[in-house]
Amino acid sequence: MEAPFSFGRTVSAGSFTNRTADVKRLQTNLQNGINTILISPRRWGKSSLVKKVAGSVKARDVRVVILDLMGIRNEEEFYKVLATETIKATNSKLNEWVETARDIFRHIQPKISIGPDPAQDFDISFEYRELERNYKEVLNLPETIAQKKKIRIIVCIDEFQNCEEYRDPGVFQKRLRSEWQHHKKVTYCLYGSRHHMMSTLFEKQSQPFYKFGDVMYLPKISRADWIHFITHKFSTTKKSISPELAGMLAGLVQDHSYYVQQLAYLVWTSTAKTVTREVLAGALDDLLAQNAILYSRDTEQLTANQFSFLKAVAQGYHTGLSSREVMEKYQLGTSANVLKLKRALIEKELVDEQKGVHFLDPVYELWFKKYILKERIFVDKTG
Repeated sequence: MEAPFSFGRTVSAGSFTNRTADVKRLQTNLQNGINTILISPRRWGKSSLVKKVAGSVKARDVRVVILDLMGIRNEEEFYKVLATETIKATNSKLNEWVETARDIFRHIQPKISIGPDPAQDFDISFEYRELERNYKEVLNLPETIAQKKKIRIIVCIDEFQNCEEYRDPGVFQKRLRSEWQHHKKVTYCLYGSRHHMMSTLFEKQSQPFYKFGDVMYLPKISRADWIHFITHKFSTTKKSISPELAGMLAGLVQDHSYYVQQLAYLVWTSTAKTVTREVLAGALDDLLAQNAILYSRDTEQLTANQFSFLKAVAQGYHTGLSSREVMEKYQLGTSANVLKLKRALIEKELVDEQKGVHFLDPVYELWFKKYILKERIFVDKTG
């Protein structure tokens, strides 16, 4: 029997949960040529949302280019991937890829590589000095192709904040903005998971990408939607879970999309017919155990003050961390040191600051409370 829950990859239409308003807003923007910036923590479903909407807006005269900056470490690699993926997305055959690559550039000579599998192993690279003089030709490539073919192109770039790690990020972003803002036939969807960095890039007036497009903050899927989704998925496989336990399951991981799907999967595989509290408790223990090595490593790498700060957050101090009471109780030092600790933990991607300081990973928070603070995070009928 095929598992009804999916995690660890972009989900298919059958595993996609609600987000009706988000789908409509993004779809409307992309159809009407409005650049869109999508921001949410990692594994909240951004990539699945973009994939779903991109599939719905594709048409004979619309092409979608998807890039992921996760493994792209410098400006030169960015140009290479942008050129390669744009040409592949706008041409259907290998000979068209090669012909376009050779014909479309006027001031730069691309190097074309073809591997054993021509359908996949095709990429373009450039000589560095030539590229540095003519980078505008690559940045304008989507617009050039769109004008030539009389089509529209949507360029979707995942983990966009990673360009902050490039050698001269400010210069690079100015280059992108100065060219892309003039494009008429290309729409950009830029999304990322580093909330603070993405917000700074697109909402700070001094940044090149300020007011580049519509900024969407992806919310969590509601508890009611998760309850409906979980109970329905169990019923389709002739198993059952009560609305109460479905809500408890989602609540344990704070309605986090990835972890709701993962915990639901663990519960589903452990259930013969009907889910019990004992089964849910056992699945939660499995989930914590699967991540224990990672969480132990992250905790061991904390300084004494960072550990104390995280302990304060775990014990409910989401605001007021610079108050005298909290600083004395957890020996955090001065208010300036508290600010420094918060910034360090945000940089480590252990906490986030939205209406207070919170753990970025809800399962890490559960693990921290159970194994570090020795709290009882779940009690089944057997105690």
